[in-house]
Amino acid sequence: MKKIILSAVAIFAFGVASAQTKTDAGTFTKPTAGSMQVEVTFTPNLAGAGMFANPNVNGVPTTGLRLRKFSSDTKAMRYSANLTYADTGLKDAAGEKVPAAYNVAVGIGIENHMKGAERLSTYWGYEGALMLGKDAAKTSSVGVGAQLFTGCDYYIMPNIYLGAEVNFGLNVLSVKPDGGDGVTSINLNPGINPNLRLGWRF
Repeated sequence: MKKIILSAVAIFAFGVASAQTKTDAGTFTKPTAGSMQVEVTFTPNLAGAGMFANPNVNGVPTTGLRLRKFSSDTKAMRYSANLTYADTGLKDAAGEKVPAAYNVAVGIGIENHMKGAERLSTYWGYEGALMLGKDAAKTSSVGVGAQLFTGCDYYIMPNIYLGAEVNFGLNVLSVKPDGGDGVTSINLNPGINPNLRLGWRF
């Protein structure tokens, strides 16, 4: 009787361990063809009073919302968008309403995903972006950018991941004050996006 009980316990323990291993391997599998992901970006605000700031590289707002669509197990298209809008409702010295400030940025790119590990998805790719904006002083800005990047996603829960990227990019930004001449700046440099990307796979 004792041997039967011990054998039953051993079989039960082995079954639980096997099921747990299978569950881990299944719930944390990386994206495959047809998978879609949505992620949001949070950037620590080191210069202001707020906790977070809008992602920004060389004066050009970067992604606040991103959609990924996998055409295969190793390749994905990514579509990025960022919109900021601020209207103080104040009036200037002449009694006219202060204009609202806004920035709109969109981007599209391709990611090539590598083997990585069970919960870790590593990738590299390239992306182009366009930005339009105007501030409360009616200073308008137009920017275009292109970058090479490499990054990773780490799944902290089933279908939920955190990510980071390192990039090398070219940004061209033209700024024109209201009634003044425009100034164009060109930046070519590497960078680490100081942001926290939180994403969902579905």
